[in-house]
Amino acid sequence: MPKPVISIVTKARATYFKPLYEAFAKAQPAPWRTAMLWPEHYRNEHPDELVVPQGDNFDVIPVRTGGSSNSATSTRFLPSRDAIAKLAQCAPSAMLIHEFPLFSVQALVYAKWHRVPVAVSSEVGKSNAHLFSASTRLWHSFWGKWVDGIAAFSPSGLAPLSGRTIPMTTTFHAIDSRSYLPVERQDTTGSPLVFAYLGQLIHRKGLDLWLEAARVLRDSGFTHFKLRIIGGGDETWLRSHITRTGMDDHVEITGFKSGESLRTALGTSDVFVLPTRHDNYAAVVHEAACLGLPLLVSQFAGAASVLVKNDLNGYIIDPSDPQSFAARMHDFSSPEKRNAMGRASRQIGESMSAHVQGANLWNWFDQTFHLTSPA
Repeated sequence: MPKPVISIVTKARATYFKPLYEAFAKAQPAPWRTAMLWPEHYRNEHPDELVVPQGDNFDVIPVRTGGSSNSATSTRFLPSRDAIAKLAQCAPSAMLIHEFPLFSVQALVYAKWHRVPVAVSSEVGKSNAHLFSASTRLWHSFWGKWVDGIAAFSPSGLAPLSGRTIPMTTTFHAIDSRSYLPVERQDTTGSPLVFAYLGQLIHRKGLDLWLEAARVLRDSGFTHFKLRIIGGGDETWLRSHITRTGMDDHVEITGFKSGESLRTALGTSDVFVLPTRHDNYAAVVHEAACLGLPLLVSQFAGAASVLVKNDLNGYIIDPSDPQSFAARMHDFSSPEKRNAMGRASRQIGESMSAHVQGANLWNWFDQTFHLTSPA
C-alpha cells in the first residue's frame, strides 16, 4: 500500500519557509510524507542550504515548467505536463498551494479533478487589495472560490477576495526561534543607542521617513544615538537623504549580511525599527523579536498587529509623522525599559516560532480534512 502524501506546490524560495515546512512534515505521523514540487531551474539570492527543506519524510521534487521560463532568473512558470505527471506520481491525499500563480493553479485544477482537498497559503485579502491590479484581484477572487481552506500567511489573508467562508488558520511568516537566540551583549555603558533596520534599501521601506524622524530627535537635543542600516541594494538615493537631513555622523550602512554576521549585526543593536510604507507582513520583525530586541514598527506592516504589543515589547508608529516617530525613539533611552521590552519580545517570538506554526498547520490540515481519522 503506498504511503500517504501531502503535496506542497510553490515557486516561493525564502528562508522563513524552510523551518515552517520542515516542522509541518515532522509533525506528521508515520507513514505520512510531504512532497514539495518546485520549478527545477529557479534560483534567487538565497543559497539552497538556506531555503530547501529537509527531513526524513520530506521530498523535494524538481519540476520542468512550460514555455520559455526555464531559467534561473525567471519567476514566471507556465503549466507543464511534467508537473501533472509528478503530481500523479505523488498521488497526494491533500495539497497546499502558495498563492495563485499559474504554477500553483495547475495543481489546484489537478486537485479538484481528483477530488483532493486543497488549501492555499496567501497574504492577499480585502485589506490590501488596493495594492494589486484589477486583474490580480479578479484572478485571486476567481481561483479562491475553488480552494477548500486558507492558511493565512499574513493578517490580510484572513479576509479573502473570494468572500467565501471556509476553514482558515493563521500561519504567519516566522523563523525558528531555536536558531535565533539573543546575542550575548558587552557592557555598552557610554555607547550610543543603536537603532537597527534590516531589509532592502528601497523607497517602500520608508528609510527616508526614519531619517526625518531621526533629524527631529537630534534637533530636540538627544544626539547620542546611531542608525544601523543592514541590507543591500542601491545606496545612492539613501545617501542623498542622509546628506540632506545632515545625519551623516549618525548612520552606519553595513551592506548585505546573512547567517551569523546578520544575527550579530542585528542582535547587538538596542532597538529594531521598521519604518515601512507597506509590507504584507515582514518576517524580519519576528527575527528581531526572537533576538530579544524591543520593536518600533510601522502600522503599515502586517506583522505590527501580530508581534508588537504597545508598551509591552515596543510601539506601533505612523512613520509619516516625524514628531511622534521621534518621540517613540526617545522612549527607548532607558536601558531598564529596553531590557524589559526585549525579554517580552523574545517570549512573543518563541510563541510564534516556525516550528510551532508548522506543527499547528499540520494539525489543522489533519482535523479539517480528516487525514488520519474518518470524518
